Amino acid sequence: MQQSGKPKPAAAARQFLSAGLSLLRGVTGDDAYEKYAAHMARTEPDTQVMSAREFFRAQQERQWSCISGCC
Repeated sequence: MQQSGKPKPAAAARQFLSAGLSLLRGVTGDDAYEKYAAHMARTEPDTQVMSAREFFRAQQERQWSCISGCC
């Protein structure tokens, strides 16, 4: 019988994997659109939020716009 203060092994593993996935998404920038949408809703609620496709396209253009020609 488990003590009431300790989580079950399956629940603990699920929580650990969820935290790891969240960290990985943050490090790789995979959660950038969610962060952008939350920020816009919080700071500029009257402004229309870009779609995910528009956001990622704008992000790519911003990232690669400084490259001009031969490397």
